[in-house]
Amino acid sequence: MNRRRQGVMPTIFMLFLAILYAVPLLWIVLTMFKTNSQILKNPTGIIFKPSFDNLANVFSAAIDSIGISIAVATMVTVLVVVIAVPAAYAIARKTSRTWITVSAIILGAFLVLQMVPQPMGVIPLYQVLAEWNLVNSIAGLVIADTALFLPFAILLLRPFVLAIPAELYEAAQLDGAGQWRSFRSIVLPLLPNGVATVSALLFIMTWGEFIYATTLLDPQSVTISALLSQQVTDYAVNWNQMMGLAFLTSLPLLVVFFSAKRYLVEGLAIGAVK
Repeated sequence: MNRRRQGVMPTIFMLFLAILYAVPLLWIVLTMFKTNSQILKNPTGIIFKPSFDNLANVFSAAIDSIGISIAVATMVTVLVVVIAVPAAYAIARKTSRTWITVSAIILGAFLVLQMVPQPMGVIPLYQVLAEWNLVNSIAGLVIADTALFLPFAILLLRPFVLAIPAELYEAAQLDGAGQWRSFRSIVLPLLPNGVATVSALLFIMTWGEFIYATTLLDPQSVTISALLSQQVTDYAVNWNQMMGLAFLTSLPLLVVFFSAKRYLVEGLAIGAVK
C-alpha cells in the first residue's frame, strides 16, 4: 500500500506541473490566432474564429531576427566552449599547493561575477566596444555574450574534468606524455557529455539574452528576444504579434533541450556529486 502511494504521489505532482505549464502555453497559442479586436473584446476567450494571417506576418517579420539569433548563439557557444575546456582543465588538474590557492581565488572570482547584475556592466562594456568600433555589430554582441557566459561555462565544465580518473593521467605521464598530449589524448575524448551539456545551456542562454541584444545592436537589426520586446510600446501592446514571436522563439529552444536532455541530466548528476 505504501509503495502504491509512493508511486501515485509523484504522478499527481507531475500532472499538476504539466497543467501549470500547459495553461500559459495554451493561452499563447490561442492569442496567436486571434485578431487585435478579438483580444481586446475577450482576452481569455477560447471560442473564436482563428486567423492565420498573423502567423504568416510574424514569420516574415521575424525571419531576419531568427537568423541573427541563430548566428549569435552558435558563435558564442563555439567560442565559449573552445576557451572554457582548456581553462577548466587547467583549473582542475593542477595539484601544486600554490596553484590550488590560485584556482580557489579564480573560482571565487567567477562566483562573484555570476552574482553581479548584468545591467551594471552595460555602460563600461558599451564604451569599450565603441572604442573598438564594434557597437551595432554582431561581432560586438558575440564578444559581450562570450565574456558574460565564460565564467559559468568554466564552472560547469570543471566537475567533468575532475570526474576523469587520476590514474589515466598517471599512466600518460609514465608513457612520457606532457600536459598538452594528456589534454588532447585523455581529456578531450572523455568530455563529450560535458561539452554537450555546456553547449546546450550556452545556446539556450544566448538565445534568450536580452540586455546586451537591445543595447549593442541597431533597433532595425536585432535578435529575436529584442524583437519580442519591441511589441510593447508606449501606446499599446501588440498581443497577437507578441504571442506569435514567443511561439517561434520557443521552438529552437525545445529542439535543443530535447536533443540534449540526456546530457543535461548527466551533467546535473556529475555537478551534484562533485
